[in-house]
Amino acid sequence: MKKTLLLLGCAFVLPAFAAIDPFAKMDANHDRHISAAEHAAAARGMFVAMDADKDGRVTAEEMTAAQPKVSGGPSGMSSADKIKAVDANGDGMLSAQEHESGSRAMFARMDRNKDGRLTRSEFSAGHAKLMAKK
Repeated sequence: MKKTLLLLGCAFVLPAFAAIDPFAKMDANHDRHISAAEHAAAARGMFVAMDADKDGRVTAEEMTAAQPKVSGGPSGMSSADKIKAVDANGDGMLSAQEHESGSRAMFARMDRNKDGRLTRSEFSAGHAKLMAKK
């Protein structure tokens, strides 16, 4: 009985962990690398998921509310700070264009060897560095 419960528990928990692995989510073709196109597609999907009222802008409140769905939970950096980092016009909200530009810039910074694709190591190091800039 205990083994059955443990196996059932693993069956539910392991897919949940896989579902919140941002690298695996972005690696659409499962080649263990994230191309610029895969990163851009994931960023577009994230923006759509965050834009709860579908007005083409994401507020800090919308971003915070969407975090469990798009990244699995809090990242250590506030939503307001994330927006501020790429908010070109300073209005405190994120437009689709600002999000796309920020995503492209982040990909370029993370792609340390400039081969046009991210390894898990590059991806993890890039995100860790970003989150350290709180």
